[in-house]
Amino acid sequence: MAWYVLRCPSGKEMNLQQDIQTRFGVECFIPIEKVRQRDRHGRFVWVQRCALSSYLFVNTDKDTFYSLYKGSYVMHPMRHKVDDLWTPIIVPDRDMASFIRVSGSKEERVVYLDPAKLNFKKGDRVRVIGGSLTGVEGVFMQIGGKHEKRVVIQIENLIAVATAAIPAALVEKIG
Repeated sequence: MAWYVLRCPSGKEMNLQQDIQTRFGVECFIPIEKVRQRDRHGRFVWVQRCALSSYLFVNTDKDTFYSLYKGSYVMHPMRHKVDDLWTPIIVPDRDMASFIRVSGSKEERVVYLDPAKLNFKKGDRVRVIGGSLTGVEGVFMQIGGKHEKRVVIQIENLIAVATAAIPAALVEKIG
């Protein structure tokens, strides 16, 4: 079993996820975000939408993965070149578990860490040691301004997701 990435039409991710889970019994994941937008009457409402449009993550074996998209004009596997061959992108289980925990979190998405309390620099591998994201590993990065720093979970060749608000005391350097 491995996590594979499928590319599908924007706006069809949730329908395809339901179809795959029903027909094949395969675990799927789509990162969902809650956003505020105006409805047709001009009022603000909260709606859920795919945070990573056109991508569907599936946890399955190789044969089932090929049968998911074979003959489908809707879904295509995300691929990368390895030794002059295009092979499907496989996301390591540890990276996918961290990605699901971070992107599935209901917490606020903005992070402000006190740089004076940090004993690591940009690019260091770190682990969250407390709170709802305990055990999540990633890379310490400076994303925005001088004091805005985050722990970022990166799926190689695909996407990076920043963690929710974490006090500096709950982040430790690893490796």
